[in-house]
Amino acid sequence: MTRIGILGGSFNPIHAGHMRMAVEVREALGLERVLLMPAGEPPHKPGEGMLPFAHRLRLVELAVRGVSGLSASGFEGTRAGLSYTVDTLTAMREKMPGDEFTFILGSEAFMALPSWRRGLELPHLASLAVVLRKGTDARTLLDFAEATWPGMERVVEGQLRFAMGNSLFVVPMPVFEVSSTDIRERWRQRRSLAMLVPSAAEEIVERGGTAYEQAWGRRIEP
Repeated sequence: MTRIGILGGSFNPIHAGHMRMAVEVREALGLERVLLMPAGEPPHKPGEGMLPFAHRLRLVELAVRGVSGLSASGFEGTRAGLSYTVDTLTAMREKMPGDEFTFILGSEAFMALPSWRRGLELPHLASLAVVLRKGTDARTLLDFAEATWPGMERVVEGQLRFAMGNSLFVVPMPVFEVSSTDIRERWRQRRSLAMLVPSAAEEIVERGGTAYEQAWGRRIEP
């Protein structure tokens, strides 16, 4: 059995915060590897302004190159329709029945799970690793979890067990004030992306091209 983390997202583009999130969870939970999985068609974000899947996957592949325990996954690119997490985890369990999965998400996304398509079913499919973001404390998060999924059991500090057997892990992380929205704006303004975008992917992003300008808008003249 391999313990695998899954970090999904639009990755439009991937940035240093995504990378650090994957590394922190892998180290904290002792996972063999973490898959960074770009969404094929993110259901919560419009297609306008979104780089084509192949471009977003390529940036993730470059970003994880040489980073121990991190891998890029193009799994979502093989599936038609909107990329709902419940469907992805179900398909992953069918494809790799002998492995143990941990789905990674930020604290804001975790608190919004009741609004996701069958979001309350995710603990049936995988353990959850929730990375604390600025503005959310562990106490609030754990209280929310116990109220939302009755019958949870406290294991150790920072870990609860769902009644169905999977676990909820709370993982602290250094604060990264960076977002894909900010990076796209910096790119249009031709501002430096150093230390914001993984260096292996930075050159490709800076080079840009037609697909980037169609998705993110025209860059100012150099």
